[in-house]
Amino acid sequence: MVERPPQQAIELLEKAVERSKRRSSVRLPLGFARDQVNAFPAPPLAQLLRGGGEVRIKVLLTILMMATKHPHETRVASRELAAMLNLRDADGAGARRANKAISDLVTANLVRRDLRPGHVPNVTILDPSGSGEEWNSEQLSGTTYITLPPDLWRRGWLIALSGRALALLIILRENTGGRAKGAWIPGVRHRQYGLSEDTWTKATKELRESGLLDVEEKVYSFQGEPRRRNVYTLHLDRLGTFDPGDLALQA
Repeated sequence: MVERPPQQAIELLEKAVERSKRRSSVRLPLGFARDQVNAFPAPPLAQLLRGGGEVRIKVLLTILMMATKHPHETRVASRELAAMLNLRDADGAGARRANKAISDLVTANLVRRDLRPGHVPNVTILDPSGSGEEWNSEQLSGTTYITLPPDLWRRGWLIALSGRALALLIILRENTGGRAKGAWIPGVRHRQYGLSEDTWTKATKELRESGLLDVEEKVYSFQGEPRRRNVYTLHLDRLGTFDPGDLALQA
């Protein structure tokens, strides 16, 4: 069951959204979530999850939300990030965890950090596909990107959901797009996301329990044989209607 985050953390995230003056959804390139090139897919999203990467994913997404326009740069202290993400001991151990997450993102060529003694560092988002190149989300067009609504941050869902649930939310957002109807994921595409079956199963369970996902098993015929497929329907409209934890109470 998803738990409602502390009100203080929700308010800090809400203030970060308002401070960013973001009026549109956060954009991510398909290459962040899906590797369509390598025989053994390892897109940045799946790589960030490895070794307990929940803080890495949440830090990256939060900086991306805050750095609204090209060159997608913002100033944010590690302790501020820790407080927004409800990390324990935000001024001490939590700040160190947030700082380590940023260092890992630098190593992964996903952000650049300009350190200045005595000042809060500038953090710049690089191409989320992992190329290390400069990033401009406004250059994305057509169906070449994934969108995440600001309410994911504003209402505290980013804190409440685990890293794997956020990863699956991003993946399913790509597959369902803006459609209210559900979508199924072919086996080849499923592998391109690079997530283990265990991660996929646990994340699916969490999103269902949170009220953000319905999964319906449908049977169809292939060459005269019955085949089963899972059809996934996201309810992103609920991100803005409910606070995390409210859906469970209404079930």
